[in-house]
Amino acid sequence: MCITAAEMNEKMEERKRMQMRLKKMEDDIKALDTDIIEYLMENLNDCLTTNSKGKEILQFIGDMCRATYSPQERETVDREEVKKLLGSEGYQKVRKVSYYSVLRVS
Repeated sequence: MCITAAEMNEKMEERKRMQMRLKKMEDDIKALDTDIIEYLMENLNDCLTTNSKGKEILQFIGDMCRATYSPQERETVDREEVKKLLGSEGYQKVRKVSYYSVLRVS
């Protein structure tokens, strides 16, 4: 694909405009999410239920969609502490590195 510098500039400007619209939409979605969470919290008695794993969650089933609000957990590992425990050689055996390319247009 061979395009001119002017066409490239046009494409980058269009991408920037689209990116700005996307940011606005993401902000609007976050605001709606806040409203939904507030509703679930304010209507605790009506929305409290149990999920398939037996954990309590908040849930609202609407006409077209369903909203659930439930606690989750995430575990992280201190890399330096693992290196101390396993040693450099042992750490290399369990280490996984991903490589990927990133496009940034600013």
